[in-house]
Amino acid sequence: MFQRICQTNVCCKLNLSQGTIMIQKKRGFILFIILFHFLLMTGIFADSFADAELLFSRNKPDEAIVLFEQVLQSANTDPSVYNYLGLAYYQTGQMQKALETFLSGTQKDGTNKRVLYYNAGNTAFAMGLLTEAENYFSLSSIADPSNAQVFLNRANTRVKLQKLSDASDDYTNYLRLNPLSPQADEIRRLLLLLSEEIQNKEIEEQRLAQEALRLKEEEVRISQELALQKEEQERLAAEKAAAEAERRRLLMEEIAASLQNTESTNLSAGSEGVMEYTYESELD
Repeated sequence: MFQRICQTNVCCKLNLSQGTIMIQKKRGFILFIILFHFLLMTGIFADSFADAELLFSRNKPDEAIVLFEQVLQSANTDPSVYNYLGLAYYQTGQMQKALETFLSGTQKDGTNKRVLYYNAGNTAFAMGLLTEAENYFSLSSIADPSNAQVFLNRANTRVKLQKLSDASDDYTNYLRLNPLSPQADEIRRLLLLLSEEIQNKEIEEQRLAQEALRLKEEEVRISQELALQKEEQERLAAEKAAAEAERRRLLMEEIAASLQNTESTNLSAGSEGVMEYTYESELD
């Protein structure tokens, strides 16, 4: 009996062990499939990214966009894909998509924020979104204060926004960071023109401020004169109304007095029709 129980226990243990081994084998097989699929897809997307880069370098942005968009869907996305895809959209005239792609890349880890914000600024500038372009260039300069080009592009943007003093500061910073720029002489001439324009603008602003003050004083003076004229008109109207009231009162009194004189005359005239009787003595 004891021997049979032992044999039974041994069989159960063997079955359990075999089941565990089978489960472990299945789990291992599943993990292998997942890993194999991941490595396969990673390789595919890596090849796609390389192919997309090649197409982009050969000035075939339309074809490159298709592959870059595929790479963007992978779990192991190369951070630089946002910049490449944004540039490809830009080259094909898809400005809104380009801007959205650059800005989307700035929210991802490992991406080059300086380049993405810089390209976002250039795209916004091309779209006529000058205020947004200025903001993106500023964010790019924060990411890398040593980038001379971003100061130049922000300066150009600020000239269009008529922020001449800020533009002058940016041009100065550009020359400080890149004194050997082939555009240095042209920028120095532009700085002289900006200085003159800033002075003229300040003079014009002072003139406009003085003119505004004069107009304000003139407005106050005219308002006071109108108030005095209104007051005088009201006084004259009141005097006229009082005189008219007095005239009507006197007229009514005159008419009333006339009516009283007429009644007295009538009474006197009535007495003329009364017969006079002579005194007669009584009969004897």
